[in-house]
Amino acid sequence: MNLRESLASAGLALVNQCVDPSGLIPPVVTSQAPCVPPEDGRIDFEVDKQDSQALKKANAGWYCLSLEACLFTEVDRRFLVGLLSSSEDAPSEWFCVELQSVWDIMGNGAACLLGSDFCRPEFRMLSLDGQVLSCGSTWESVISCFTIPTPHRSSVLRRFAAAVAIDEYHHPTERIAARHWLDENPW
Repeated sequence: MNLRESLASAGLALVNQCVDPSGLIPPVVTSQAPCVPPEDGRIDFEVDKQDSQALKKANAGWYCLSLEACLFTEVDRRFLVGLLSSSEDAPSEWFCVELQSVWDIMGNGAACLLGSDFCRPEFRMLSLDGQVLSCGSTWESVISCFTIPTPHRSSVLRRFAAAVAIDEYHHPTERIAARHWLDENPW
């Protein structure tokens, strides 16, 4: 299944060239988002995996949380999805998508590109202006989604970006992007 088909299974349409990603938090840096504490503005929604309505509740929780945090609006349902590269030769990237009228982020989406299996989300999404990070994760007994407003104010993300910027094991493009994000977004 190619990128477009994988996104479509989640109810996301790939949009060409909707925003210049330079200056935005690099997707590789967002891998540390689950470590961001509530003191940094993180807002969580969790649902028990054993709940008979877990999928429905997880999808509704993601939608409400993301809409309230302004990942997207009812009028403009576009945002960015971060994809980490599976190859050392390619950097992680942001892809612009638009939420369709029928979607399933936590189920079909998580089973394809947005996670490791059905109801096991592992995604990073960013508002077009870079001011809202929305993530999905799974803990031992819960499906979790959370938002982080103004991710550039998170000490966890800033520390990791500083490490990425000087770490020779990260792709050169990611190192440059991390340094640029830190420079463009002072405390």
